[in-house]
Amino acid sequence: MKVSNVFIILIAGLLFFQSCNFLPHNNISDTSIAGKTIVPGSFNTNSGIKLDSADIQKFLSEKPLFEEFRRQFDTLYQANNYNYVWYNNNGLIETASELIAGLENIKQEGVTANVPYKDTLDQLLHSATDTANKTRPDINTELMLTGEYFYYAMKIWGGALNKKADSINWYIPRKKLSYAQLLESNLKSGSIASGPDGVVAGYQYEGLKKALAQYKEIDQNANEVVVPLLKDKSVLSPGAFSPVIADVRKRLTQLGYTNSADTGNLYNVTLAGIVAQVKPTYGLPADSIINNAFINAINIPAKKREEQIIVNMERLRWIPVDTVSKEFILVNIPEYTLVYYEQGKPVWRCGVVVGKPMTKTVIFSGDMRYVVFSPYWNVPSSIINKEIRPGMARSKNYLARHNMEWNGGRVRQRPGPSNSLGLVKFLFPNSNNIYLHDTPSKSLFNETNRAFSHGCIRVSKPKDLAIRVLRQYPEWTPEKIDAAMHAGKEKYITLERTIPVFIGYFTAFIDEGGHANFRPDIYQRDKGLLDLLMQN
Repeated sequence: MKVSNVFIILIAGLLFFQSCNFLPHNNISDTSIAGKTIVPGSFNTNSGIKLDSADIQKFLSEKPLFEEFRRQFDTLYQANNYNYVWYNNNGLIETASELIAGLENIKQEGVTANVPYKDTLDQLLHSATDTANKTRPDINTELMLTGEYFYYAMKIWGGALNKKADSINWYIPRKKLSYAQLLESNLKSGSIASGPDGVVAGYQYEGLKKALAQYKEIDQNANEVVVPLLKDKSVLSPGAFSPVIADVRKRLTQLGYTNSADTGNLYNVTLAGIVAQVKPTYGLPADSIINNAFINAINIPAKKREEQIIVNMERLRWIPVDTVSKEFILVNIPEYTLVYYEQGKPVWRCGVVVGKPMTKTVIFSGDMRYVVFSPYWNVPSSIINKEIRPGMARSKNYLARHNMEWNGGRVRQRPGPSNSLGLVKFLFPNSNNIYLHDTPSKSLFNETNRAFSHGCIRVSKPKDLAIRVLRQYPEWTPEKIDAAMHAGKEKYITLERTIPVFIGYFTAFIDEGGHANFRPDIYQRDKGLLDLLMQN
């Protein structure tokens, strides 16, 4: 089961992370979205029913939870010449009903906060739809619907923590939204079913939304199967008999991977095939071996999976609408995978090694500008102080043994097969000094968990990546690339057209088969985000 579309998301709304450096942006613009300008009077051209601007100020003073949308209120009603937008001559427009339905089901979108003034809204709507009053516009109902819409747009399309993302080390550029103009668009279309094009990465977001509903149902049923762990690091292979097999089958049925009625203890071919398909969705090898790593993965309580999905749905909401690129590279840190996109579709992938928890790879984006063959490794000061100097103190031949030399007061490692950057590196200049590179430590790519680096990203197939990056340059044939990698002399290639690189952090995502995937939170970032969501 291939995990390719983890972030086709990137594409559909851009999904993802570019390389290693993302600069935060303000998420709200009062006058435009996607380059459009608000046109006065265009929100509900059929209204023609005026309101008093003083009523807006009075309403906001009485409803402090909507105070953060004051500028959006002003933008909306000034542009609409202070006409009602939720009413026409026949009463409330149909879009109001759709908004109410959206608010009623907001928990299904992974939103943890309660809808503000929900009881007041219900009372106003009851009065507004009364037979005697249903065609008469009510200012409180009008303004309450506007406030609730802005709240809904912020939570679902903007992300409740959009403006706080950099405080939790997320530096991918974030979207700018004008909730006022978004409302204009929705009122024109008569639907709030979606935000602006690409605001949420549809494939990923909708897939996680379905998975959220599934795990909520499992949690609510309160009868989760817990599979006993195997003793003494033993494993179960096809053909084995064990009471654990019956529990595994029950748990996989509960999780929706099978609907088998078999309750036996024989590990048969059918179950073996299911296990081999399920294991990759947890980042485990695609084999039929039942071990404690697999059992631990399927034993994670549904409530925990709900929380994991919720935080990743929030991350998806931050993805900007205006950063779509036909060609880009996506690295998902918890998945240890690099995916190359062309024409908006994943065409190639490889494994990567990322930073250790103590030297985390940064969540950000950048533009690849250079390919460097047979690179020097300019050793960072932190590594010189922590590793090189102690090594030199132990042995005067330390630098020579590691093919290193002093260079202008710094230490660098000469090009060659033992160079820590391998035979090629890919640069997207950034303040974090993070890049993609080869490595002589190939055995690390055989590990399931691959957080071993000082922060940069090691690529398992560097030559193939170089061929793909340079495919627009006919002179750089695979043979010439191979020769440059082994030349022992550093050579820079400047790309005429830069390639966006996104480095993101998603512990839950949807693969190409539509299956929910989960990965360990290697940097412990999910809990902090969940705590903030619970407070907002």
